[in-house]
Parts: sequence; structure tokens; C-alpha cells
Amino acid sequence: ILTMDKKFRKVVSPTNDWFVSLDFNGAELRTFLALSDMEQPDFDVHDWNRQNVYRGIGTRDEVKERFFAWLYNPKSQDYLTERAYDKGAVMEKYWYKDAITNPFNRTIAADEHHAMSYLIQSTCSDLVLRQMVKLSSCLQDRESHVAFCVHDEVVLDITNSECGLINDLVEHFSNTPLGKFGVNVKYGKSYGDMREWRQ
Repeated sequence: ILTMDKKFRKVVSPTNDWFVSLDFNGAELRTFLALSDMEQPDFDVHDWNRQNVYRGIGTRDEVKERFFAWLYNPKSQDYLTERAYDKGAVMEKYWYKDAITNPFNRTIAADEHHAMSYLIQSTCSDLVLRQMVKLSSCLQDRESHVAFCVHDEVVLDITNSECGLINDLVEHFSNTPLGKFGVNVKYGKSYGDMREWRQ
């Protein structure tokens, strides 16, 4: 599924009745906020950045690109971003002797150029996998189950009779060891036909 062309996703269908997809809203930015000991916005984190960091200048996609261009390039300078965020403090806390050690004690060799991306991406990956295991434990005595994981997205295979569990599962997924993360939820009869879930 990770390497499948998106146009073929409609052939992937649940063994039960529905796929329900949970993924963190702005997972990498929220991970950086957590590593910076900053509060998590309770709405779209890139829109929050646009309003509060970039003074409403630019579209959501433009400010997202601007933030990551700054975050992952150690030589990048951006006055508005640096007023809000301290990249150096995060590096000082997690990068030492040419290696990063993320909050889950995973250590990865990294030079300065790659240290931040390795830190954010390994932390985000470890976090999603931990949350997936938590969801699997919640469903262990039920027909519904975890179907698969794609990057920061966990896809559940849910029966009609257990759809009432979805809001509780979203709550479990959002409550992470790094704080409460916003979650995007979609559902559908195939992985290629998913639409937004209205709670």
C-alpha cells in the first residue's frame, strides 16, 4: 500500500464494512511543537501558523512550505518564524555528538544538516506506531481491527455494529505521550474513496 499508485487504491477494501482513517493534523509541525514544549493548537496547525506566526500572509500551503524550508535547512533564516520558534533549543536538547536521540530513546547518527529531519521524522514515526498499538489493544476483543498504517495515517477496518466506537478511538489516538494532537478522520467503502468524518 505504501508504494501503490493512488489511482489503484479503490481496489483496497475492508474485510468488514468500513475503512476509517486517522491521521495527525500537521504531524511534523505538531511534533516540533511538542519537542519545543509548546502548546498544541486545537484547530488546523498550519492555519494557526498562518494567523499567528505569519500575520495572515500567504495561503495555508505557502506558509506550510515556508515553515518546513526554514525547519529542515540549518542555514535558513526567517525573521517571523524565528520570533515564534527556537530551533536551536530543540537541537541542543536532542542532538549530541553527531547523533540525535528522540524522546522514545531511538538514537540515529546525524550530521547537522540532517539532524532536525531525522529527529522530527523518527519521533513522528515512533509516535504513530505507538498510537496504532494502542488502537489495536482497544479493539482486541472486537471484530473491528487495525488494517494498516501509511506514514502518519492509521486505517481501521470497522463493522457497522461497532461504528459507535469511532469517536472514542479518535480520542485515544489524539491523546499521545507528547500531548493532545489534532486528528483528521475519514471513512469509506474503499481506500480510494474516503471522505471526511463529521463527528
